[in-house]
Amino acid sequence: MEISFGRALWRNFLGQSPDWYKLTLLVFLVVNPILFLVNPFIAGWMLVAEFIFTLAMALKCYPLLPGGLLALEAVAVGMTSAEHVKDELASNLEVLLLLMFMVAGIYFMKQLLLFIFTRLLLSIPSKTILSLAFCLAAGFLSAFLDALTVVAVVISVAVGFYGIYHRVASSRPEEDLQDDSHVDAHSREVLEQFRAFLRSLMEHRIGVETMDTLAACRTYNILAGEGRQVIAALLIETEGTGA
Repeated sequence: MEISFGRALWRNFLGQSPDWYKLTLLVFLVVNPILFLVNPFIAGWMLVAEFIFTLAMALKCYPLLPGGLLALEAVAVGMTSAEHVKDELASNLEVLLLLMFMVAGIYFMKQLLLFIFTRLLLSIPSKTILSLAFCLAAGFLSAFLDALTVVAVVISVAVGFYGIYHRVASSRPEEDLQDDSHVDAHSREVLEQFRAFLRSLMEHRIGVETMDTLAACRTYNILAGEGRQVIAALLIETEGTGA
């Protein structure tokens, strides 16, 4: 079946990202120039927030595409100059390459991460131990990834869990995850319990962070002095190699 040029352009815009994501980015692109004319200071901070949004939604759309559009618009409307962008690229090339490959790895490994976290979910019966296992996995990821990408991974895994559960309960593979109209009363109650389970799992308020030994010791002492429950896992290096 043939489709119109406009429909084909919309389908290929930002690849396979959802429609709400495409609309959000279009709103950013329209609002930014107007906001820049009104107040350049606020427009600059708005642009930073939009870049953070593209990183946080890395599993919905590879952020090099929307981030590139925002960067090109910033140059076009006069927020910065091409020469300044060139200088920043030259000064921070290593960080930019790390960020690009890091996010790309997470984006293209989405299914593998979902499989790993699913195995954790199915193998550990205790909710408390399961929450701790999720935190340890997030802590391991944080040693290689930035915090926003780790949060994006955990959110994507939770949505993936619920999506599978919802499709089984509704017997409709393409069913909207927010629509329970085709789910019978018993399955709807089970779905609500599953939502509560995921919310509880995500809201256990257990933070995991990777840092060097000295900073870890300082942080441990501060948190312990505040009476908070804290655990530190330290890797002690041999003498002469530094800490």
